[in-house]
Formats: sequence, C-alpha cells, structure tokens
Amino acid sequence: NTFINKKWGKQFLKAIAPLGLRWFTESDISLADDEELLDLLAESGCHQVLIGLESPSAGALSGLDPHDWKRRRADSYLQSIERIQERGISVNGCFIVGLDSHTPEIFEQVQAFVRQSRLLEVQITVPTPFPGTPLYHRLRREGRLLEERFWSRCTLFDVNFHPKNM
Repeated sequence: NTFINKKWGKQFLKAIAPLGLRWFTESDISLADDEELLDLLAESGCHQVLIGLESPSAGALSGLDPHDWKRRRADSYLQSIERIQERGISVNGCFIVGLDSHTPEIFEQVQAFVRQSRLLEVQITVPTPFPGTPLYHRLRREGRLLEERFWSRCTLFDVNFHPKNM
C-alpha cells in the first residue's frame, strides 16, 4: 500500500512529479479521502491505481480484516472511485469471489458494480488458503481443502478449496 503513510506519500509524489513518469501503483480506498494527495498523484503522472475492493457487498466483507475496515468503507466505494477517476487516474478494482457468504449471484453483483462504478479494469481472484494461515487451518478443520499440500495452486486464481455456497 503505497499511501498508507499519507505524509510520506505526498513527499514522494512531489519528488517524482518533475521526472515526467507514467506509472501505476497499489493503494487502498482511503486514498480518495485526501484531495491534496489525489491532486499530487495526478500531477506525478500516475495513470492507474489498483485497489482491493474485495466485494461489492458490505456484508460479504465482515471479518475479512481485523477491524472490519473494508466493510465500514464499502458504502463509499462508488464516490471514492469517482473522486480518483475524475482526475484521470483509472482504478483497477480487485474483487474476491468465493467468500463464505457468496453464492453464484456474486458474479452478477460484481458485473453490476463494475458497470455502475465505471471501472475500466477489474481483477477477479479467489480466496487462497495459504498453508499455515488461519484461513488454511479453518478450511482444513471444516474439511473443505481440495488437497493438504498445494503450493502450486496458491496463485490467487486457482480454487484449492470447496467454496461454502457455490
């Protein structure tokens, strides 16, 4: 997350602006909260920012991070995306499909959100229970892993467990 530290981020953007770069970065949706940061980002030559939105549904985001930060931010996704994109910086929205609350309808929900938000690029991944993580241990206890050892399928794009509602 390039702009977790907004003060440092502003210094960084001011330093690279004169270089005439055309570049891409990753951040979180809080980037849209700071108008000065957004202006500096555009002036620095940033043309795209990848943001993990995870799900168009706030309910599906419950428990995804320790303080439910993403769930609490979900209602402002559309306005935040607009604030970023109106400066000529496209948002590459990243979504996870296959969360425990997701049903096959999630695909239509993501599509509708993408159209409404006017995202130009989207990345779709699946939950990935990396061995040794809490998610891995939970899915193992629940008997939902497809294999016990599967490092070769820990790509974020290969399904290596049984999704709960699909």
